[in-house]
Amino acid sequence: MMQDIFAQFHLDQKETGAFLELVKLGASPVSVWAKHAGINRSSMYVVLDRLVAAGVVSLFAHRGVMHAKPLPVADLPAILERKRREIDEAKAILISRLPVLAKLEATHAIRPTVQFYEGPARVAFMYEEVLKEPSFVSVFHPGRVKGMMPEYFHKIPLTLKARGGRAKELLVRCSEAEEYKKLYASAKHGISILPEGVTFSSDTIITKQKIYLVGYGKDTIVATEIWNGELAQTQSVLFDLLWSTYGRS
Repeated sequence: MMQDIFAQFHLDQKETGAFLELVKLGASPVSVWAKHAGINRSSMYVVLDRLVAAGVVSLFAHRGVMHAKPLPVADLPAILERKRREIDEAKAILISRLPVLAKLEATHAIRPTVQFYEGPARVAFMYEEVLKEPSFVSVFHPGRVKGMMPEYFHKIPLTLKARGGRAKELLVRCSEAEEYKKLYASAKHGISILPEGVTFSSDTIITKQKIYLVGYGKDTIVATEIWNGELAQTQSVLFDLLWSTYGRS
């Protein structure tokens, strides 16, 4: 019966059990939670990613240790109701646009090479695309990410670790950069902090085939995705040159 309820959040039995264990514990270090749930740490990060995506668990750092916090159980019905409304609204919009979409399907089968994202919700979608990649390199300002997109300050490195991915990241120097490096630097996740005064006006993420550029305004965030293997390879070479100079800071 309990599993039937949490299936509405798209959680399986293992994920449901982990959430219920966290409810019993309250906010706890991820390592402590994993031990009580009887889940090894590598699998726990995959479970954690699913629970965060479902909106029933949130993350925060305390004294340099990553903690997980369960959503109050009294709030669960409201989450389900919101999901139901979102599905109903999306269905209504889709039905109204089907004729237009059918025409596009016939005349625009080629995927665009440039995609634009505007606002936190759209940039979050872009970050989810990045998380599908097995590896990437980036130059970014952790303070800006944590200020505008706090969930992804932790979700990107946690998901990368859970999936066994690799990354190299150069961080603009700030207090959040020190926090990020302390929490997530590892053999597979190289993290280096740039010298004082070296900064960039936008963040750059480079994968095998794509380049993502993220810009920050006073009250919003925008991003551009460029899908071109040759350009991505060129940017990767430039990143490697930067890494050869600053990769040990």
